[in-house]
Amino acid sequence: ARSRATCLQQATFAYDGMAKLGEGDQRWIVKEREDGRNCNNWHWTSKDVSKNTKEELIRCLEACTFEPPIALARVKSAEVTGEASINNRKGKIFLIYDLEVKLKWEASDGEGGEACKGSMKLPDVSATMLDDLDCEFTCKSSGGVATAMRKQGVAAVRRCIEEAMLRMQEEVRAEKARPEAEAVAETCRPNATPAVAVPLPKPIAVSTVPAKQPPPQPKPAEPAAGSDSGEEEEGEDKLPPALEAALRGLRQEPEAQREVCLANCSLRDSHLEPLIQALHHSRCAVETLDLAFNRLSDAGVHVLCRAVASGCAMELSSLRLGGNKLSLAGLALGQSLKQSRPDLLVDLKPQLKDARSMCQVGNVYPGSPAATAGLRTGDSIIAFGPLLHAGFRGVSESIVPAVKASVGRPIDVVVVRMGEGAQVQQLALTLTPQTWSGGGLLGCILK
Repeated sequence: ARSRATCLQQATFAYDGMAKLGEGDQRWIVKEREDGRNCNNWHWTSKDVSKNTKEELIRCLEACTFEPPIALARVKSAEVTGEASINNRKGKIFLIYDLEVKLKWEASDGEGGEACKGSMKLPDVSATMLDDLDCEFTCKSSGGVATAMRKQGVAAVRRCIEEAMLRMQEEVRAEKARPEAEAVAETCRPNATPAVAVPLPKPIAVSTVPAKQPPPQPKPAEPAAGSDSGEEEEGEDKLPPALEAALRGLRQEPEAQREVCLANCSLRDSHLEPLIQALHHSRCAVETLDLAFNRLSDAGVHVLCRAVASGCAMELSSLRLGGNKLSLAGLALGQSLKQSRPDLLVDLKPQLKDARSMCQVGNVYPGSPAATAGLRTGDSIIAFGPLLHAGFRGVSESIVPAVKASVGRPIDVVVVRMGEGAQVQQLALTLTPQTWSGGGLLGCILK
């Protein structure tokens, strides 16, 4: 029997989506089974459970309890909008949701005492934000009850939502308590019915008439002399060579790529889109993804975490993000992946794997580019741009040419430094070679 992958490789057209039985030209229908089932649930399946998820969350919110001094507070009404679905990939079931919660509350400190009412809005209830939900609190009163609701009340609502969603997520994983989860899980059970062989399609005649040549396009205007803005824009849009090589491997042989190392490759947020698309491949087998010491920001990590939480790279067990330009919020995003992918280890420690020292920093002159970048005497350089120890041939042969070719442009440098308490730490610095009042382009001695 010919598998679906083999049929697609031998077909002469780009195929997008799964063909449906009884529809379309039979020559191009790829049949895995006579009954059209997704055998062993290899391909992505999804079932909408928005209605039940919203109803369950509303029920939990209306039953939410508060502690003194707002023990008499209650949620009058709740409204939940958005989508939720149970998804299955390679036999793994998980709940994906993106909801918005609005509720009205009222509270008092006892019979005949102060009473007030207001509303709350939580605009982003999702797996990646579950442990740090934003809440817009509204109340026209300003007394003690209102203050308590703003603090303890908001915390109680957040806790109620988090517990409800985690409970539903666990029920989905356990394939119990919800009919939708059982329906999706049913497709995971192996079936002994053999696959159906599909005859190869007949060759399609290709016209030999040469294609009409498009009209010549005018040449773009050359930038003015001394301007390098065009070169800088092209440099930012161009994919780093290491990423291009990784993408080729993921697209051509996805099953063979178990580890993708893109550490210290000057990756930006804009470079993540093609990487995420490649990791969404149905046969992607990547287990380790190393993105340490790049130029990723909180926004890029947020996009990556959402993709991974939504089922991207289901075999992924280790994700390294240390050494990027992340704030505390960005670091929290990485940790929040444990909510939706408990089997995934997210390493936020700034550490280049298997790094070795290339050279050491000697004197650093005040006011120099090296001093501005934060280099210190005694630092050990383990990465200078894309240069690592394996390609290092000495300061004069490897680093000096790189410095001269990067005048006025930032270079990502990773150093090892002895910190307080004799702790060794790796630091990511940005060094920009340029002329200054002293000698050289760096203003330091490398030995």
